[in-house]
Amino acid sequence: MPSQELTTLRQIIVLFKRIKIHPVYFVVPVLLSLFAAAFEGVGMGLLVPMLEGFFSKDFSFLKEVPVLGTLLGYLPESISARDRSLFVFLLGIFVVAIFLKNILKYLSGLCMAFISVRALHHLRKLVFSRYLSFGKLYFDKSNVGHHTTVLADFTKGALKPLLVTDKFMHAFFSLIGYLVVMTVISWKLTIFALPLLFFLHIVVKKIINRIRALSSQISDVASKLGKKAVDILSAMTLVKSYCMEDEERNHYTEISDQRAKFEFRMEAVQKLIHPLQEIITLIAIIILFSGMLYLMVREGETSPPSFIVYFYLVLNATGKFSMLTNFRSHLASAHGPLKRVSEVLNDQDKYAVPSGDQSFSSLKESIEFKNLNFKFPDGKEVLSQLSFKVEKGSMTAIVGPTGAGKTTIINLLLRFYDCPSGTIFMDGEDVRNFNLESLRKHMSLVSQDVQILHESLRHNVAYGLGDVSDEDVTKAINRARLTEYVSSLPEGLDTMLGDRGVKLSGGEKQRVSIARALLKGVEILILDEATSSLDSETEKLIQEAIDDAISGKTAIVIAHRLSTIKHADKIVVIENGRCVEQGSLDELLESKGRFAEMWEAQRFT
Repeated sequence: MPSQELTTLRQIIVLFKRIKIHPVYFVVPVLLSLFAAAFEGVGMGLLVPMLEGFFSKDFSFLKEVPVLGTLLGYLPESISARDRSLFVFLLGIFVVAIFLKNILKYLSGLCMAFISVRALHHLRKLVFSRYLSFGKLYFDKSNVGHHTTVLADFTKGALKPLLVTDKFMHAFFSLIGYLVVMTVISWKLTIFALPLLFFLHIVVKKIINRIRALSSQISDVASKLGKKAVDILSAMTLVKSYCMEDEERNHYTEISDQRAKFEFRMEAVQKLIHPLQEIITLIAIIILFSGMLYLMVREGETSPPSFIVYFYLVLNATGKFSMLTNFRSHLASAHGPLKRVSEVLNDQDKYAVPSGDQSFSSLKESIEFKNLNFKFPDGKEVLSQLSFKVEKGSMTAIVGPTGAGKTTIINLLLRFYDCPSGTIFMDGEDVRNFNLESLRKHMSLVSQDVQILHESLRHNVAYGLGDVSDEDVTKAINRARLTEYVSSLPEGLDTMLGDRGVKLSGGEKQRVSIARALLKGVEILILDEATSSLDSETEKLIQEAIDDAISGKTAIVIAHRLSTIKHADKIVVIENGRCVEQGSLDELLESKGRFAEMWEAQRFT
């Protein structure tokens, strides 16, 4: 087997280890295939004496055949002396051998099918778990369409060789059995026939290389197709508002056509293997037939029945060899998907945020940002020497122009991004030392980018909180000013909200998010433009709810509307990733600095 195919095979074996499919699982199907091939070899071997006796009408020579002669010794003399009884005996062994071969082959295939299904199940779980472990930065740089393609298509493509392993094993063992029987019939012809298999190997190798190249191309185009589908289906309002249906349809069709062309080429190349094998086999059989005539007429080496069986074995051997080459083509076609799955399983550029070993119980004094610097992977500096403190039980507002780095501060505090050591502290302890789960359990985020699942309203409000009573859910909904909306729903809390909350308005999405945060009941509340999508009347109601919710809690509020942070204990002004001002509203207005300019500009507006 060429080095590239061995590399692919090793990658699949490594994949088995990752999904905990131990090699010992393959012992049973391998043994079953081995015994099935052995019984098939016995059946093929019995064809020669059966035909010899049938044509000569004399089965007495069976007593001199090594193994058969021993078996006949156990039969009564009255049976072993008659040709008809010997024929029935021989036919019975042949039928039993073929019957056992098929039973064992079926059981081997059944075992492999079970292993394959379990392996695919475990691989999908592993890939999905890997995605859940990656940092937010990974998803900021990648596309959801590609990830869904990996989960749905590439996982199955990577394990495709496993799905046909039972056929490969049976073909391999059967081919060995055929070669043994062929050698017993005529070792000279067998040596003459071996170059046939070598020539087939050379031809198939060329085809396999082409299949491997096409596999990578198909994987790339499939990823592009998945990305395009998710992008457009997720932005249908944008597409329709700009009348881009035809253009997007044409773009999708172009990518789909490209994938179809590559897939057709692979099918064409794969289907070329079988006819080429038949043509080469036909030429070889003509040559072999000439050799048989020479051995039979000139040297009288063997009988016509032996050559009939030999022909049959040659035809079957080439069929088994075809199965082996098909397995190689499956290995080649798995090259692309396996590469994409392996990219998910390695740790390079996954931006996973390490979890500390200390448990965070509660905030006792303050949250402090000390000389915080942060750059994105592309080298763009977002935060520079940022320092400020959030006292427990206080409301701290962060303001500044778009792109100043306000949301990045929140992502670092929540440990969505990994911060440098010694830059963010909780009660004087480096935030990196805390266990992620225990830390996030004490924080709640209401973001401007509201995440709504295609689930019921109840499920969305109580997401991640386990068993929550309807009474508690209702209280949170009331505090978020959603009561009137819920009462208008025909199914109440059980109403499905649609994909990404398509059934909700922008303001309703924000209120669901606020209800979710209120129900969580944590001590650290983070609001990132929480009222950005609300009209003036609703904003007033929500602001009342927020003021009530943050009472006695530590709150960090990002706001563009400065009127919503009038009651903040501290206001931190961020510009170009730096803290340019901080203080109370009165202090900042008196200083007539950057905040005062922003305040006057909004008041004038």
